[in-house]
Amino acid sequence: MRHTNHSAPDSLCIDLALALSALLALGIGAGCGTTFSGSGTGGGGAGGSAGGSAGAGGADGGAGGADGGAGGGTSGPVVRIHVTAHTEPVAHADGLSGQTPLTHRSGLRSYRLYTDAADPTPWVVFDHGVGFVEAGYEDGGDTVVATVPAAALHAGVYTRARVVHSHVRYGVAATMHANGLVLPGTFDNVQVMSDQTLLDGTLRDAGYYEYVFHTAGQSFPQSGDTAPVPAYLGSGGFEVKIENGEWAFYFPVSLTVDPGITSDVDMVLDVNMHASFRWQDQVVQGYEAGVFDTTPLASEPVVRFGPNSHTVYMQ
Repeated sequence: MRHTNHSAPDSLCIDLALALSALLALGIGAGCGTTFSGSGTGGGGAGGSAGGSAGAGGADGGAGGADGGAGGGTSGPVVRIHVTAHTEPVAHADGLSGQTPLTHRSGLRSYRLYTDAADPTPWVVFDHGVGFVEAGYEDGGDTVVATVPAAALHAGVYTRARVVHSHVRYGVAATMHANGLVLPGTFDNVQVMSDQTLLDGTLRDAGYYEYVFHTAGQSFPQSGDTAPVPAYLGSGGFEVKIENGEWAFYFPVSLTVDPGITSDVDMVLDVNMHASFRWQDQVVQGYEAGVFDTTPLASEPVVRFGPNSHTVYMQ
């Protein structure tokens, strides 16, 4: 769905960012049409907070505070929202080549729920400011992306959600063709999608990137501030907007939130990421079918990067 010199091409980064943002949106809004009720067994995607600023504790679902967020030592029942991933093989019938990413993580900055599109005072489920929660999609990954104490739930019926995407990190295998050489290796990349993201201890704005190609025991890094930020109108009810420097993803939900739960609830979104990085092989001398081939200026076109399927369940 959607750079140059020893780094991934524009099409790769745009495709990646769109796909990861779609995945994050699914992770927060997947409990459509469900209710957190007093029974403590209902489903839903009420949101919450986890992980500290700049991802500290985020990968482990560590506690951190924001509006609606759980802090360490919170008493009473809570709602925890997990994103889990697996890479069990599935059949692909799209005619594309693919690989399972070597590494795959993304940052979630804030989450708001609206009663309708005109709601002037949405519920800020959590907002990490310049920080984020970083979720991982490797096989067996399990990230608590939100923890909400029952006392912080805002009762209501919500129909619209907004998620801000801070950055993406990923690693993929590739073969670089340059100066007559054929160099198998890997890309290890990060790209900032929203302004004022505290990435690895430094505030970065959208467009900042760090791309590294590793081959034959050597690394070829490149960084800058001009990576493309996609201008994407969305489809299937999803909409992307660049608002005040934030890459915001809007999507419909159907959530009835009731603060009266009496025991902890875990909502799990499980995604299949087998061979989820998918590209169209090109007929070029020296290129190999089933291999992601690239040059310092261009790569084979990435057509899709995202989950093959997802399942939502409660426990």
